Amino acid sequence: MEFQKKLSWYKKKIDTYLKEFLEREKQEAPNSYSKKIYEFILDYVLRGGKRIRPILFIEGYRACSGKDINEIIKASLALELLEGYLLIHDDIIDRDKVRRGGPSFHELTKSWYTEEFGDKDSYHFGVAFAILAGDMLGSLAIKPIVDANFDNRFKLRAMEELIQAEKRCFYGELYDVILERKDAVTEEDLWRMLDLKTASYTTEAPLVMGAILGDGTDEQIDTLRKYGKLIGKAFQIVDDVLGTFGNVEETGKPIDSDIKEGKRTLLVIHALQKASEEERKFLQKCLGNMNLKASDLDRVKEIMVKTGAVDYSREVASSLVTEAKKAIEDASLESDSKIFLYDMADFILKRSM
Repeated sequence: MEFQKKLSWYKKKIDTYLKEFLEREKQEAPNSYSKKIYEFILDYVLRGGKRIRPILFIEGYRACSGKDINEIIKASLALELLEGYLLIHDDIIDRDKVRRGGPSFHELTKSWYTEEFGDKDSYHFGVAFAILAGDMLGSLAIKPIVDANFDNRFKLRAMEELIQAEKRCFYGELYDVILERKDAVTEEDLWRMLDLKTASYTTEAPLVMGAILGDGTDEQIDTLRKYGKLIGKAFQIVDDVLGTFGNVEETGKPIDSDIKEGKRTLLVIHALQKASEEERKFLQKCLGNMNLKASDLDRVKEIMVKTGAVDYSREVASSLVTEAKKAIEDASLESDSKIFLYDMADFILKRSM
């Protein structure tokens, strides 16, 4: 099956099972307010997203000769539930109002609270409801694996991998928030944060968990882990370029949000290193400025292009993808899955560049 068609087929199946899963949970909710939160959760998680994490989970399984496709797709929902949980909380931390082209979760619940109870404390309760909804999704994340028809030994190992990835992601998020407040951030700081926050749960853990459920060998699992770490870092670098130079249709978020939040991306780190003194002062003034003007953002982008930060980020992402493809070149993985993983690496690199 051609790569894009396969992505679309997977996404359709995942979305169908995800909707069914959450509808069942909604029916079991004890009262109308709990059910209302599930309505928001359904809207939020089904609104968009390419489902890269569950798809990598499925392909990790298939790469190790796993055959029960429907069962592994159902189990893969664990990654999408975890993603919803982390995104809801991430939007609160970053004070983002938009996600996947619509309101962030705390904005959804704030609007609902205002309609139900008035404006008083609506922001606080919107955030409170969002935290609770995120916690609910986080708690539910292991259920698709628990319910899956796989050997209990494999399910336990897969859940242990999920727990480790989630823990590393928390450490990475904490580090990311700290880096936003630091004046001097190095590339080493960035790689340390990406290894923890992005690569762990976005690409590495899904592949490894799938391989475990497919009874993969230690060698297969180690190979997929290495590949996952490399494409995870490439994924985030491309995402960061999109975050400033993409468009709302592609990112689902305003293109000024990373600068307003003061994100120390590879773009920003390289630009600060190569900018003139006057340009550096201007960048530092803009980073973390929630009242950033459109004209100031335009100048930030000009400086990033002038200093070579955009080209450098693209070169680094390309190098990581090349290294990832080499990591699986001679691996004993199923040939069609190996081809899919080559195509996935290229897709991650070229989806925006």
